[in-house]
This record gives sequence, structure tokens and C-alpha cells, in this order.
Amino acid sequence: MSISDDKKRFTDIYNRESDSLFRFCLVRVSDREKAIDLTQEAFTRLWNSISSGKPVENPRALLYVVARNLIIDWYRRVKSVSLESLSKEDDEREFDAPDPKADSDMEINADAKRVLLILNNLEPQYREVIYFRYVEDLSPKDIAEIMRLNTNTVSVRITRGMEALRKLMGIKKKN
Repeated sequence: MSISDDKKRFTDIYNRESDSLFRFCLVRVSDREKAIDLTQEAFTRLWNSISSGKPVENPRALLYVVARNLIIDWYRRVKSVSLESLSKEDDEREFDAPDPKADSDMEINADAKRVLLILNNLEPQYREVIYFRYVEDLSPKDIAEIMRLNTNTVSVRITRGMEALRKLMGIKKKN
């Protein structure tokens, strides 16, 4: 492939995946600027792979694997909580300004907000597959590739995760 073909392929991937990858990062780090940095780093690594001639069969999966690993690394570095931020009065705390694009992209009604809050109470193995499946609309095969699991394992986790989510929400399964 020529460099212009690589650029076109990368641009197409970026246009198709950037918003969902950003949301994925934002949901996990709750910091808009950090989510932008993580998204940019994931795409930089994808570009490095493409431009070096490495075959990238599933760029979407690669992006999510890289972003997921970057988030894990970031949390490892930021484990300690600032005592100064904990000691501030509520009215002194700083908050990020709302992002209008994120708001327009993710108009979430009250039920969806409740589900997202309850989703945080699920075991991590279920929370992640449920997020990928129903928020990012990834197939079990893509999720398996991202998480480096067997597709059947992912399907079982989705089923069990949904059962656990229904239980937490107080929804009884219909027979």
C-alpha cells in the first residue's frame, strides 16, 4: 500500500471510530481532557501500526485493546487520591464544563442513566462485556478479540451479566 492509501484507510477508520472510542474512554476516566488524550494515543498507535506496514485486520478491536490498556495503565499511575481535593468544601471544588457535543451524542433518558449507574455495581467481568455489547454495539466476536477471550466466554458473560443487571434493577425474568 502507498502512503496515500494508508492515510485514506486511517482517516476512514478515524471518522468511523473516534466518537465511540472517545465515549469509551470518557465513561472510564470521567475526565474529558484525559479521555481526549487516551483516544489520541490509541489512534497514534494505530497509525504507527498501519504506516509501518503491519497488517491490521480488525482496527476497531485494536483501538479498543490499546485504549483499554492505556486506561488500566493510567489508573495504576493515579491510584492515590489527593488529600487536598478531599478536604475542599463542596463549593470550592472544580468541575469540568459540560461538553455540548457529548450531551448531544448521548442524550440519555432517566432510565438509561439508572442503568448506567447500576452497571457500575456489576462485577467487572460482566460490566465490561455489557458495556461493549449494548453501549458500543460490538459483536461478541469483536468483544472477544478486544478482551482476548473466547467468543463463547463472552456470550456467557453477556447472558450472566444481563441476569445480574436485571436482578439489581429488580426486574423479574418473564417465562
